[in-house]
Amino acid sequence: MSQENVELAAHLYEPATSKASMLDALPGTLELCHPEVEWTTGEDGLTYRGREGVREAFQRWLESFEDYRFEIQRIADCGGDQVLVVGTGVGTGARSGVEVRSKSHELLTIRTGMIVRRREFYDEHEALEAARQAE
Repeated sequence: MSQENVELAAHLYEPATSKASMLDALPGTLELCHPEVEWTTGEDGLTYRGREGVREAFQRWLESFEDYRFEIQRIADCGGDQVLVVGTGVGTGARSGVEVRSKSHELLTIRTGMIVRRREFYDEHEALEAARQAE
C-alpha cells in the first residue's frame, strides 16, 4: 500500500506549479481528501476539518500571494499510512510584491486511498517524530 500512498501524494502536488493551477485543481484535490479530513497548517497552527475546511485553508493561504508554487524536493514513505512531502513554497506577496521562500515538511496520513490528515512542519525531525508516534 505504501507505493500507492506515495503516488497519491505526488498526484496531490502535481498542480502546485502556480496559484492559478492550484485553484483550478482544487475540486480534484478535495476529492482526494476524506470527507472528515483534518488539515493542519504550519503558519498559524489552525486545524481545518472536512473538505470545506481544506477549501478554506487553500483559499486563505493563496489570497496572500500574487503567485505561489510548491517545489517538491522529495516524497518519502514513512511506513504504515504516513507519507512525508518535503518542498519549498515560493510566493510573491500580494501586497508587498516581495518573493518569499519557505521550506516545509508536510506529513500526510492516507487510508483507503484518501488523505485523512495533513500536518505541516518546518522541521524535518519534528515531522518524522510525528510519523513515528502515529504508527
